Amino acid sequence: MILGIEEKFRVGQPAPGEENLLISSTAANKEFQVVFEDDGTTGYFYALRDAAELEILDALHIYNVADVADRHLPVTAQIMWDEAQTAAVLLLNGRSHALYDFQRQAGFCRNAFPPARNGQFGSRELTDELVEKYVAA
Repeated sequence: MILGIEEKFRVGQPAPGEENLLISSTAANKEFQVVFEDDGTTGYFYALRDAAELEILDALHIYNVADVADRHLPVTAQIMWDEAQTAAVLLLNGRSHALYDFQRQAGFCRNAFPPARNGQFGSRELTDELVEKYVAA
């Protein structure tokens, strides 16, 4: 996999002067983009089609800030792309939390929330086995 971006942050604490924490990465072909957002209440991972106007393809719930026990500790966020740059994975402290496959238009996260709205069939739950399929590809 190819590292798109790596940043450190604290859960629920945007940078000084910022309302939300935003960490984004765009595929080399500029067609696809993913964004991790922590608005102080929740963390979400968005998949976007990067055209003249960004189109949100999917939103995947990562966490509720109130439920993160060690939110006072720094977190390392990484966004990784597969070799073809058609799938992106969000890692927090080295553990995958979300994956979006632009070719299949399918999104996955650990808590499988929210339910798919774009006709995606099957489970939206992200598993280590699913991530391994993308890493091995």
